[in-house]
Amino acid sequence: MKTQDALKVLREYYDKSTPTKDDEFLFTEALGYLIEEPKDPKYMTELAWYYGSKKRFDIEIKYLEMAAEYGYIPAIEELGYMWYYGQHGEKDYKKAFEYFSKGAEGDSDQMGSLWCRYKLADMYRFGCGVEQDEKKYRQMIEEAYEKVRNPRRLNDPYPEIAYRLACIRAEEGKNETAIDLLKKSKRFMAERLSVEAFWGHIEVMGRIVRKLYELTEFDIQTATFYDLFYLTKEPCNLSFKYYDRKYKIEIKKDEEENNEKTAICFEGKWYRSFEEFCEKAKIENEKITVVYDEIYDPEVLP
Repeated sequence: MKTQDALKVLREYYDKSTPTKDDEFLFTEALGYLIEEPKDPKYMTELAWYYGSKKRFDIEIKYLEMAAEYGYIPAIEELGYMWYYGQHGEKDYKKAFEYFSKGAEGDSDQMGSLWCRYKLADMYRFGCGVEQDEKKYRQMIEEAYEKVRNPRRLNDPYPEIAYRLACIRAEEGKNETAIDLLKKSKRFMAERLSVEAFWGHIEVMGRIVRKLYELTEFDIQTATFYDLFYLTKEPCNLSFKYYDRKYKIEIKKDEEENNEKTAICFEGKWYRSFEEFCEKAKIENEKITVVYDEIYDPEVLP
């Protein structure tokens, strides 16, 4: 096999919606060749993600660590998150701190480096794997925001960093600045979610919206779709228009959760939380998050 042959196999694999076992075998063989010959850490990471999708986490970690040895930021970032959240069942804050620290030292223009920087800041804030240092946390968030304040890509961690800076500004009594940061974060995250309704991003949006309405009064007449995070915290009935059709949402206490949480009914289906609603609900045969902010005439029904 030659490099051009291996790259052709990769292109053909990604063009197939339902690859066969033979396709997967050729795909892993091609990546194996690209790892052995050019020794490109990008392909090590790609093979790691493949094994991760097959729940072969031991092999996934092996190839991520291999790529990390070459200083490949996406692999370093992935390992940091893996150990920080215990994505495979085990948390290890010491390892997470090591990987986030290594990733944070990378080129600040690299998206992965910025993701590592703000998570490293979180570790200082909460004392995870390192001595707690609130001053260090604030300093790192301030510095990270300067690097990401003019985001160029939807995957730039602008809303994650701007949300943290907004909380800092609110604690300083600078509410107008905090509100502005939260509104910008909300718009940015809504656009990201319209493309990819990843659960982690949905949770961040929830924190942004709830913090926003801690600091400013809610107005149903100017509400956008993600303001439903605020409205669905208590039982009520809502309606909104999307293009020329009117939709209704029913929010009730979740009986299985001892009435401590609300459940959402939309188009005849129930969802345990607004996060689950965003992740799974559909509208016009597309994910509900395509709504973005294009809702009209929102109202709380009697």
